[in-house]
Amino acid sequence: MKTSTLFLIGSLISSSLCAQNLCTQDSALSENTSFEISFYGSSNNLIEVSHFNVTATFNNADGRKAIIAQTNRDTTTTEKEKYYAIECNDAALLINNKNIIPAYVFEEFHNMDLNATSSSLSIPKELHVGQKLSNADYTIEIEVTPIKHRLHYFLTDRIVTSKETINTPAGTFECYLIESKTHMRPQNNNTGSVKQWFAEDIGLIKQVDYNLEGAITGINLLTDLKF
Repeated sequence: MKTSTLFLIGSLISSSLCAQNLCTQDSALSENTSFEISFYGSSNNLIEVSHFNVTATFNNADGRKAIIAQTNRDTTTTEKEKYYAIECNDAALLINNKNIIPAYVFEEFHNMDLNATSSSLSIPKELHVGQKLSNADYTIEIEVTPIKHRLHYFLTDRIVTSKETINTPAGTFECYLIESKTHMRPQNNNTGSVKQWFAEDIGLIKQVDYNLEGAITGINLLTDLKF
C-alpha cells in the first residue's frame, strides 16, 4: 500500500488512499481531502463508486490517526455513510476500510450491504522492490436482512515486484506494485491472485484481481483525488 497517506483501500482497502500522507511530518491530509474509488467487474462494467472524505486527523499515543467517512453508490441505490480509521505508527500504516475488497464481491452481492469489519492490513512506511510483506486478511460482512454473512479475504505471499507509472482519471502516479495470492473463505472457488499499485504519499491507486486461470475478475481504480 502506501508509504505515507492512505495506502487504501484500499482498498481494501480501500481504504486506503490518504493514509500514507498521514505519516509525513507536513501532512497534506486534512478535512479538505476527498477521493473516489470505482469498482469494475470482470466485463469492465462499473459496479459501484465509493466516495471518501476525511472528517478528522489527530495525534494519538502510537502516532497519527485519521477518520474517513465513506459513502457508496451503485446504479440504483445510495448508502448511508460509514466511518473507518487509518493509523500511522513508527513502522507501518494500518488500514481499516473496504478499498481492497475485490470488485467481484460487489458484483456477486449486488444491492446488499457490504462492510469491512476488521482488518490486519499493514503497510511498511519504507518499501523497496523485492521486499516481502506480512500476510493480510479482511473480514467482509454481508447483510441480507435479518441475516449477516461473513467472508474472510486472505492475501498471502505478498511481495513488492516493481515500480511502475500508472495513469488514472485522478492523475498519473509513480507506484510500487505489490503482488499477492488470494483466497476467500468459505468460497474457495475465488482463489487467485491480486496486483495492487500504491503511490508514495497517496495510497492505493489501482487493484486488479485474477482467478486461478489468470482472467481478470475485478478492478478497483482511483478515479478522483482532491486535497
